Formats: sequence, C-alpha cells, structure tokens
Amino acid sequence: MIRLLIVDDIASTRENLQKLLSFEEDVEVIGTAGDGKQGLEEAHRLHPDIVLTDVNMPIMDGIQFTERLAAELPASPVIIMSVQGERDYLRRAMQAGAREYLIKPFSHDELVAAIRRVHQLEQKKGALSPKSPEPENAPRSAAAGNVIALFSGKGGVGKTLLATNLAVALASETKSRVALVDLDLQFGDVGVMLNLNHSRSITDIVEAGEGLEAEMFNDVLGTGPAGIRVMLAPISPELADLITADHIRVVMAELRKSYDYVVVDTACHLSEFNLEVIEMAQRILVMTTLTIPAIKDAKLALKVLESLNIDTAAILLIVNQSDGHSDFNRESIEQNLRHPVSAQLPYDPKVVSESVTRGTPFVTLNPDAGISRTVRDLVELVAPAPAAAGAAADKKKRKGLFSR
Repeated sequence: MIRLLIVDDIASTRENLQKLLSFEEDVEVIGTAGDGKQGLEEAHRLHPDIVLTDVNMPIMDGIQFTERLAAELPASPVIIMSVQGERDYLRRAMQAGAREYLIKPFSHDELVAAIRRVHQLEQKKGALSPKSPEPENAPRSAAAGNVIALFSGKGGVGKTLLATNLAVALASETKSRVALVDLDLQFGDVGVMLNLNHSRSITDIVEAGEGLEAEMFNDVLGTGPAGIRVMLAPISPELADLITADHIRVVMAELRKSYDYVVVDTACHLSEFNLEVIEMAQRILVMTTLTIPAIKDAKLALKVLESLNIDTAAILLIVNQSDGHSDFNRESIEQNLRHPVSAQLPYDPKVVSESVTRGTPFVTLNPDAGISRTVRDLVELVAPAPAAAGAAADKKKRKGLFSR
C-alpha cells in the first residue's frame, strides 16, 4: 500500500481527494491536515510514503511546508497541487524539494499516475542504494561499473566538452574500460566533439526491442579515442520521443556490466532520464562558469540534488573557463554556492577551439596544455584506484573518492 497524507486548507478538497483515492486498491489515505504546520506534525506522527499538498495555505504555505518536510523527513516525498501553472511556481516547487507538480484541475488518472510514479521512484532509490559504502577490498560484481554523470542547469558551460575529454582521459590514464553516453537526446553533440559516424545511435536499441542481443548492443556503440565506446544521441530531435526511461535503464544496466566507468553527458533539464542517471551515479559533476546566470543555475542544480538526498560527497563542483580577470574567484563561488570547488578548468580558447574544430579531444591533441593537465587531475578525483592489471602497487597512492 502507498500510504498518503493529504494537506489542504479546504475541507471539501480533502474529502474529494479521499473519495477519489478510495477506489485505488494500492493507495491508502492515512491522514489529512488543514495547513502546513498541522501537516508537518501529522507527517512526523504518521511517516507517510507520499504527501499530497496544496500551495496556497494559511500559517505555512505548501512551498515552506515542502522545504521543511524535505529537510526533516526526506523519506516522505511531496507532490504539490496548485492552480498556478506558471514556470516560476514550478521552479520554486522543485527548489523546495517537490517530486511532482499537479496543476488544478487535474484528472483522477493524472493524480493516481503521479502518486504511483513518485512511489516507484522512491522504491527504486532504496533498492539501488548507489551511495551505500562497501568494503574497500570487496570484489567487483558484474554490474559494478561506476557511473559519472555531468550535469548543469544551463547550456554553454562546457559540459559536453568535459564529458568527452574526461572519458578519454579516464581510459588513457587508468587503462580502464570506459563508455560515454550522450543523454542530451534532442541536441547531443558528443558525436561532433569526437568526429564519429552518426549512423548508429540509441534509437537502434529502441527499434530492436526485446530482441536486442549483446552483439548488436556492441555494434550500436561507436569507438572513440583511447578505445572508449560511445552511445550517441538520436540523429534527429524528434526521434528522442521514442526513448523511454525503461530504455535508459536497459542501456545503463548493460553498460555497467561491461565497463569500469560510464560517463554520462546529461541534458540541461530535469527529465526523468536525468533523474534516473543521477540516482544511480557514484559521482555527479556539476558544471558552471564565472558568470552570474551560470552561478545562479549551479546553485539551483545543487539545491535540486540536495532535495533528492544525494550525498554531498558524491557531488564535484567544476568551474569552467576560469581566469584571473573575472569578478568571481574560488572563495566567492564556494561561499555563494556553499559547496567546495573540486576543479577549475583554465580559460584556453585557442586549445578548445582547435579541439572542437578537429573533433579531437584536447587531452590527446594538446596533452601539455593547462586545461589538459586539469582534466587528468580530475581523473585522480573520480577514479583514484587504477583498474589496469599490475597496477596494484600504485593503489594506495591513488586511494580516494572511488575506493569502493
């Protein structure tokens, strides 16, 4: 049973919602409340699986209530209801930690689907437990490939550029098996950055359906520098609609079986695909640059990750295009974002431009450049334990964030 708490200041609304949900065999309304303050008290008493709340309420509104609940009872996710459909309300709800946002009036089917979707996501989080510690010398399981997700709240911050170069540097420096996934399904540029033939992409897996075999899966992957294997985004934006969250789960599960590291370049929005990958990732690289919009969006991205209960130790903040002429420095960014900066990629337009024009990562094209050295240093953070055979002597030296 999905145990539900309803919080709304209108009694008739609470009653109507209870009646609607009484027809569902897997949903049980275990309590109601008339305002956010009372809702918080009931949530602490009942520990519901899901809380359904209105936005406009006296004493404590739905946004404040959601923020308190996310901080105090993270295991009780919130679905917000509101007559306000504007983007600002949706953004505020996401920042507060809401999992879903229903615009009134909504249908019975929409309500039940949202409840089940949020509950399934919470169950999946508990089952995967990607952040739970393991013994340092525990043997690698068949599906233990580490997922490194690159995420930003704003485009144009160099996320794809870092994803391609980091994947190549990972393979070169650690001699590991590395896969790179372009999850910007509508406008992905990984193929362009690596100058790869775009004849095969993730849509081939969709078309294969249940008949997909390991050999065909391998054929869909392109081969990039240093032997990395690449899953490209669809060749045309409209083909992205063919891909579902189930497809992404299959792709990630298969890649984790065969590769030591799976680097994922995500899109700049909170799609279900992004949330899936973020939930399973061992490291999340949040990208920003030294501009006010980029820093603002990085702050929002970090707050969303916090609302998802992502371990802050798993989040690496990366500042791109760093130079000495900006109004911002490392200290001011860390103070503003309340998160340490893990790496600063130097501003080097000549090296980057040549790399993009040639379709060759700068870590191989200009290995001695400062930006290339920074990416190799970043490898030490995300993959300190070498995967290559015979490298055990160096293992203690490189022990760190990924010693799992």
